Order: sequence, then C-alpha cells, then structure tokens
Amino acid sequence: MAAVIRSLVISIFACLPVCVSADDVQAKVDYLIHCQGCHLPEAVGVAGKVPRMKNFLGYYLHSEDGRRFIVQVPGAATANLDDARLADLMNWLLLRYSKAELPYDFEPYTAAEVGKLRPKLDPNPDETRTRILLDIAKDVPALAAEMESEKGY
Repeated sequence: MAAVIRSLVISIFACLPVCVSADDVQAKVDYLIHCQGCHLPEAVGVAGKVPRMKNFLGYYLHSEDGRRFIVQVPGAATANLDDARLADLMNWLLLRYSKAELPYDFEPYTAAEVGKLRPKLDPNPDETRTRILLDIAKDVPALAAEMESEKGY
C-alpha cells in the first residue's frame, strides 16, 4: 500500500509543472488585479462598454494591426507590469479564453515585442477596434458572423 501511495504522490508531483506552471499562476493573478475589474472574472466584458475577451480576443491576431492593438490599448499598455509579465498575461489570456479564435500560426508574445509596442498608446481605441475587426472579418467568416449577430463587438 505504501508503494502505491508513494507512486501516486510521485506521479502527481511529476505532473505539476506540466499542468500548472508558475507563469500561469502569475498571469491569473495579474488578470485578477489588472483586468478583471472591467472585463469581469470570465473575461466576458460588459456589452457596449467593455469588450469581451472570452471567445473573441484571438481574432485580433489574424492581423498585425490587431496584434499590436491589444497590447496598445490603454488598460494593457499602462498596466503596472514589466514587459515579460504583460507578454505572459497576454499569452495566458489568448490561450485560456480564446484559443479557438487564434490563427493557426499563432506566435506567443515576447517581452521584447511587448516592450516595443506598449509605449505607442492608441488614442482612439474604439475607432481602431472597429476598423481592425472589420478588416479582419473580410478574411475570417466566423468573426464576420459574430459581428453581424452581436453588433456590439
């Protein structure tokens, strides 16, 4: 019996780094502190006021403009996080809440990329968001259908 328990404990600890990394835990904490207040616990946003990220954020990465945009929105760009933690947070958000919407060739954000993008705050995020999404929707039918059905992207 002791051997079975020991084997089980070893298996559980062997799985921990694969199942939940320290970066995932930190990204979740960073979401709770820096994003959840507006985007809500499950990243659903508030219709007409705060954009949802769940089942949607990944669409932005179908264009370079969209990829830049989600780092340059004021809430992300000005978050009190270093570039590496913001990159981890963005990657966690995309994979946790919008993996199905990502392009097949998704490349995770790096700290260096975030460091180059975030100083360029978007002064008109609502207008930019609409322009980018309409452009992406031309090539991504699923996004076009969502935008048509919601009218509140």
